[in-house]
Amino acid sequence: MNRSIATRFTLSLLAFAIAGSAAAQQPPSGFPDQRESPRTCEDFKWSADMTSAHPRVVDACQEAVFAGGEHWARLSARFVRTASDGRVVFSIQDRNDRVIEEVTLQTAPGQVAYINDRATPFANLRTSDSINLYVPEGRYGYATQAGAPREQIAVLVPQEQARTELAAVPPRTASAAPQGGIADRLPATAGQTYWLGLAGLLSLLGALGLTLVRRQ
Repeated sequence: MNRSIATRFTLSLLAFAIAGSAAAQQPPSGFPDQRESPRTCEDFKWSADMTSAHPRVVDACQEAVFAGGEHWARLSARFVRTASDGRVVFSIQDRNDRVIEEVTLQTAPGQVAYINDRATPFANLRTSDSINLYVPEGRYGYATQAGAPREQIAVLVPQEQARTELAAVPPRTASAAPQGGIADRLPATAGQTYWLGLAGLLSLLGALGLTLVRRQ
């Protein structure tokens, strides 16, 4: 009798353990059946405008990050210059820190750069500063932070337009250096009055010569 009870008890424990193991293997309620695999630079979905107009920038992708509900391609960029109309020029660098292309951005209102997570106005950047630029998947533009709202994405100025507008601006020239010898650089403060002085001196010498002749 005791052996029968022990056997039943053992079988009950075994069945309970098997049932618990099977329940543990079931996914919890509401959990997605399949999670999306993280993006990489190789499978990042660039916009058609970016792949056609800036293929070298596409190849310079450093990594793909997920923020704000979408994927972003991170690029390394070095500051070049700013323009009076708010446009900013950056040079995109590849993974070996080689410059591959310059891009001109029409920055969004209030947009700033980030250096070591510190907000820095574009006007305060120096040519030695490098920042990260982020391209949202399937869109054409640059943000300075992954997950930035749409209104904080800079518009990318087409290369031909940027070159034409830059060529239309007259280059800054240094003040002209004086040419010629020392006499050419002396100030003409006396004007033409020295001729009058010379004529008076000649008249005085002529009168003195006549006086000496008469005395002889």
